[in-house]
Amino acid sequence: PTPRGGGGGGGAPHPTQPPPPRRVRAGRGARPPPPAARLLPGDRPQGVITTGTLQAGLAFHRLRPFRRPVILGTELVSLSALLTCLTHGIRPVTMIETAPAPLARWPFRLFPRLMGVPLLCGVEVSDIQGAPGVESVTISKNGTQRTLPCDGLLLTGRFTPESALCLQSDLGVDPATSGPAIDQYGRTHDPLVFAGGNILRAIETGGWAFREGRAIGAAVADDLRHSPETAPPVPVTFDAPLRLVVPSMLRDSTRQQRAFSSFQLRFDRAARGVLRLILDGEEVWRKHGTWLPERRVLVPLPVRAAQAARVHFHFEEQN
Repeated sequence: PTPRGGGGGGGAPHPTQPPPPRRVRAGRGARPPPPAARLLPGDRPQGVITTGTLQAGLAFHRLRPFRRPVILGTELVSLSALLTCLTHGIRPVTMIETAPAPLARWPFRLFPRLMGVPLLCGVEVSDIQGAPGVESVTISKNGTQRTLPCDGLLLTGRFTPESALCLQSDLGVDPATSGPAIDQYGRTHDPLVFAGGNILRAIETGGWAFREGRAIGAAVADDLRHSPETAPPVPVTFDAPLRLVVPSMLRDSTRQQRAFSSFQLRFDRAARGVLRLILDGEEVWRKHGTWLPERRVLVPLPVRAAQAARVHFHFEEQN
């Protein structure tokens, strides 16, 4: 722009300040896999649906897809699906779980029994029969099969991060979490891109995701007051049966506003033993216990871990 007012010439343009680097925060949450992704055996009749399809049909279209379904899954969202069914006049035949025990925490796992719905664990769906709609579901346990007459199969749980945009970009996804890898500030491999909530791993409660989003928002605000950092990340490694760790990498940084003060771990199966955090070969934290799948395990994230060249979670299983 040129200055206004009298005078002979137009004057030189005012120097302009370049805009500060922008930041992006991804928070697309998680989604249930479609029925085809479950690779269930048997026919594909009408009535095999996910929790999202059930809730959308009831809420927006007043459609009741079945009256006597079998519910597959025992996560918290599975119990929410059971409650949705019961409040809309749908009486499930049973709930089934492939794991040897329900995945929901005590005492939530008592909910199906309190509602008069049988709960079967350690079973697999071996066949789905019916045309055009579901007529029965065959389950198997220890080689013994049983057919459950029903008119639907409700697939619950097993959420996956909605990270397709990351997968198609340079950010990529962490194979352990299926979401973008982040550091202790919520920064991805691109330090200008942050991520938080259930896009990091599936699945946490809404309250947890909300608090995590606020913490990462504060880290973004603090980062905007500084120049971007380019320190290379150090991956956080772990032993089986650990399934994932968030954050999954650390960066040496001068930032004070960390989004994560603890590591979040999950186990792939039930295990008993000693869990250790090792920094450059030195044990800095340990705990003995029994660890269950789909339980959030919190381990303090030492400030000096960001300066370590190797960060590793070691697990020694004991009988």
